[in-house]
Amino acid sequence: MIRKFFDVSGEIVSTTFTAEPNLWSEYIAKSEYSKARDLQWSLCYGEYGEISFPVVFHQDRHHYGTKKRDVLNPGFIHLPLISDRLKTLLEESGMTGWQCYPIELYDKRGNRVYGYNGLSIIGRAGEVIKLENPPTELGYSPNSYGCSFDLNTWDGSDIFRGLPNYILITERLANILIDNKISGIRLTRLTDYGDLKKSKRIL
Repeated sequence: MIRKFFDVSGEIVSTTFTAEPNLWSEYIAKSEYSKARDLQWSLCYGEYGEISFPVVFHQDRHHYGTKKRDVLNPGFIHLPLISDRLKTLLEESGMTGWQCYPIELYDKRGNRVYGYNGLSIIGRAGEVIKLENPPTELGYSPNSYGCSFDLNTWDGSDIFRGLPNYILITERLANILIDNKISGIRLTRLTDYGDLKKSKRIL
């Protein structure tokens, strides 16, 4: 059963447009790193508290990518921005465990970039545990170790958070993303977690 779940990560490519929230930059500039971290988790997991909307994002000054993929922010996978196309696909497919929040997105020149939404993961599961592989004949374990979690802690959502900070999806959603060539992500079956050769890269 665990084989039917996938880990989702950002596909880090230098050509991809990357952005960060203005609030994040302000906190980092003031060395308020705990506030920056809390902002990231609040937005990613839909626990907004006193956050005001729309959240303003600006292109990351340290990156020069211009390619607008379906999922932006490969370096900030816990601050994902998704295209209108992906948002519509999730809605029309009846996927559960997610919600979007309004954003304003700007490039380095201050030009507004349209067609993107902030994504929050509101589905939940318990702790994700890395599995220990048995030693080989040479006496060591292979690099691929895989992951698992207690299915009784899963709320049944198609996209959900596994503790501490995994973004997981069902096989049903993974197939939809692959079939529709949703770009900017890497998918890895939990049983293959840690083995990049077995992950699915979608650019």
